[in-house]
Amino acid sequence: MNFLKFAFFCFAASVFAGPLLINQLGFNPESEKFALVPGSDANDAEIRDMDGKTILKIKAPLVYDWNYSGEEVQTYDFSSIKTPGVYRLYRGGEYLGNPIIIDNHAYENLTKAALKWFYFQRVSAPVDYQYGGKWMRASGHPDDKVIVYGTDESTKKGYEEATGKKAPKELKVISSPKGWYDAGDYGKYIVNSGITVFTLLELYENFSSYMDTLSWNIPREYKNYPAILEEVRYNLDWMLSVQDNDGGVYHKVTTLAFGGPVMPEKDGAPRYAILKSLTATLDFAATMAQASVVYKKFDKAYAEKCLKASELAYAWAKKNPKALYKQPSDVETGNYTHSGEDAKDEFRWASAELYRATKKANYLKELKENPFTNNGAWWGDVNMLAVFRVALDEAFPKDVKDAAKKVMMNEANNLRAVGDSSGYHLPAFDWSWNWGSNSAMANNAMVLLHAYLLTKDKSYVDGAQQVLDYLIGKNPMEISYVTGFGFRSPRKPHHRPSQCDLVDDPVPGMLVGGPHLGKQDINLDGKDAWKCPNYASSEKPALAYLDDECSYATNEVAINWNAPLAYVAGALQAIYQGISPSVKK
Repeated sequence: MNFLKFAFFCFAASVFAGPLLINQLGFNPESEKFALVPGSDANDAEIRDMDGKTILKIKAPLVYDWNYSGEEVQTYDFSSIKTPGVYRLYRGGEYLGNPIIIDNHAYENLTKAALKWFYFQRVSAPVDYQYGGKWMRASGHPDDKVIVYGTDESTKKGYEEATGKKAPKELKVISSPKGWYDAGDYGKYIVNSGITVFTLLELYENFSSYMDTLSWNIPREYKNYPAILEEVRYNLDWMLSVQDNDGGVYHKVTTLAFGGPVMPEKDGAPRYAILKSLTATLDFAATMAQASVVYKKFDKAYAEKCLKASELAYAWAKKNPKALYKQPSDVETGNYTHSGEDAKDEFRWASAELYRATKKANYLKELKENPFTNNGAWWGDVNMLAVFRVALDEAFPKDVKDAAKKVMMNEANNLRAVGDSSGYHLPAFDWSWNWGSNSAMANNAMVLLHAYLLTKDKSYVDGAQQVLDYLIGKNPMEISYVTGFGFRSPRKPHHRPSQCDLVDDPVPGMLVGGPHLGKQDINLDGKDAWKCPNYASSEKPALAYLDDECSYATNEVAINWNAPLAYVAGALQAIYQGISPSVKK
């Protein structure tokens, strides 16, 4: 693009006439391309290039209500424009909003940044200037001397209350370095690592020919690995360190309470490996089984190590089917549990991954005895991860595959129907508007993309495109929810390094949690001065967002939110480039 021409055009063009809600990064030539205009004053429009030449005329669209924001909106479809370039949408001779960009590689830098953020989250290592630039930082949390919770005098009472067992007599310390900081805080959690690692490895498995060639600026220890597998191994190594000799896996490595807003090297409170749990152990088993398949091509010894750890963990889970995590009274960090938890979904996922990795009959038997549900994916329900695995892998018998395909396609078709009838064309259910709503949207897009991998029906790609459009600008807040990307993006995420590093710009590539009406961080009674003002007074979930460090409910970041962002952006880029998916149906 000729920048001087663009700048002159901005100043010389007609008066700006209002918002245009669009994907702020741009569109691939082959993608579905929608722009939204709030309001009911439907008028004809036209798309002009930067020389002012009319490229497309669009008739006045229908007006739709969107309940999640309380708006009337109208959609302009310019999918027929396939020539890369920069354009404007005009109505009545005046242009709306920001420029429209069409680019063959619109999502490649986004994919790289979403993946590189995991490097910025590395524990026990510095972010060096040559890799992190102005976001460099010192190493934090060596975690080479982590106390096993309940074995020191200060936590024995809490251990006994939580487990109903007598605390061990001797102090136990383990070495548990590496891994990723889970979110805006400095904890490391197995449950959340499980779905995160799955999603990143799934991106590699589904699009290996694309990911084999994609690289970004991170330190390389295993130079025969693709970059994504280098990064994922950094977390897998930590996960392996929290498996006990009996196969059980500690739920998390954290301090007893959340630390304050300081850089990681300043957070010096004792770190604990806190309680072995059923869900953590099964998530570990599933992840390690998947890793054993993926890494076998590059590192046979490491793959075998992962598989051995996986089978040992699964055996522990079978022996301890009631060992659900209970948060001790003296522990305040994230508990990663939910009401109604029974671990059936974790058993389902682990047995599916282990059967693929080993072909052992007992895992298939247990998978068949634990039928798929219709539940979508989040850390608290990993049923859909098992569905993805079985539906798209030739290792499974036809009857089990058919059951998985039915669940997946039913969910995908429901999502597409919602998107087609939605004012914002967003494939979202009512339950999608919860803590981490942006992640729920991205996980919905993953369902649609898996349906595409199964059927090659481009309508599912279109649905995923609408999700990505929403995340990076086509939303009522007129913001890209990814730091550093788009015309407007979050400036004050709830992320300790970004809050404390004295750099004006937040670490780039982070997907913030997004709007919802949970109000967990709002100062409703006026007594909690450190909480946020009531930004959700409208009672519309799509408007309940605040770009402020206080808003941990809407503006925090998390590894399990960035992973599906990376999957969706990377998958769409690969598909539009015509790169064949790597699935064995």
